[in-house]
Parts: sequence; C-alpha cells; structure tokens
Amino acid sequence: MRNGFARAVYIVTATKNGRTEFWAAATPRHHAAAAVQRVLPAGWHAAFLGWRLDPTKSRALQMSSNSVRKLVSGAAIDEGLLRSR
Repeated sequence: MRNGFARAVYIVTATKNGRTEFWAAATPRHHAAAAVQRVLPAGWHAAFLGWRLDPTKSRALQMSSNSVRKLVSGAAIDEGLLRSR
C-alpha cells in the first residue's frame, strides 16, 4: 500500500434476475467476492471473475485497502485496463 491506497483491485460481478453489475474490491484476491457480497442487497449474488485492474487504473480509483466500490461505467473494461490472473 502506498499513500494509503490499495495496489491491487479485483473485479467482481453481482447478478440478480438477469441484471449484472461490476464492482471493484481492494481486498486480497480470495476475499474479493465475499467483501462485495456483504454490501449487496438481498437476492444479489457476487462472483469473482479472476480479473484485476492494471496498476494505473487501481491508483486512479484511490481505494483504501479492504474497501469495495460499484463501478458505474464499463470504462475500465472497455478500455482494456484489466489483467487476467
């Protein structure tokens, strides 16, 4: 962690009744889906995609460690700023 911000940010999907949202989780890889699931309303299901944001995009989000955030646009995905892992 530098400057109080997480270095690794993982992408998690949340689904309910055919709707899909993308979330960012600044957690250890194996905790990403569970961290998002804790903040979702009832009926939503979180799943880890195996993707993480590249370092530039992770820094731009300025997320503190162990935080989650809903991604309101597909910009991170559309711009190809994800890394498979």
